[in-house]
Amino acid sequence: NNREVINMLNTKYFIVSDQNKQPVAQQNPEANGVGWFVKKIKWVSNANEEMLALNNFNSKTEAIVDSRFKDLIGELSTQSGTGTLNLIQYDPKHMIYEVNNMDNKEQLAVFSEIYYSGNKDWKAYIDGEYADHLRVNYVLRAMMIPSGTHKVEFIFEPKSYYLGNQISLGFSSILVLLIIGTIGMELKNRRLNK
Repeated sequence: NNREVINMLNTKYFIVSDQNKQPVAQQNPEANGVGWFVKKIKWVSNANEEMLALNNFNSKTEAIVDSRFKDLIGELSTQSGTGTLNLIQYDPKHMIYEVNNMDNKEQLAVFSEIYYSGNKDWKAYIDGEYADHLRVNYVLRAMMIPSGTHKVEFIFEPKSYYLGNQISLGFSSILVLLIIGTIGMELKNRRLNK
């Protein structure tokens, strides 16, 4: 029931009951948006502590980070939190953001997107160059953004999907060749039997 968790998930509307007990949509003016820069990082030792820390934090200014991701962002603890993140293209497998870090150093940007198999199936790119991303607030994506304006992309590129497609194509090709071969053998047998 922590409203900050709902805000970090960019929940724009709630379904509530009106006076006649009919469902109506109510706008959430506190939704965080598609992404934001945080001012403070709260380090925790594991995922359980990360989940518990969600009970008392400000999602707009603070990110809760598991210490296993420390090598991706270093000892960073505070930053200015100034900048903008705009989603300019959305596709379930390919998202493009225009990110403007107004600070003169790298900052941690949080994206209101679920972290799933990061850096394995979902790949992140800054201006076309691969960049690691990490999990914050137990479920969201985040990454370090250099100073200035950048194009950030998240692309779903699972190896298993592409490998499965190649295997499927190979077996389909073999099946087509077997069918053609069987038809060819049948036609050859019919000619010989005439």
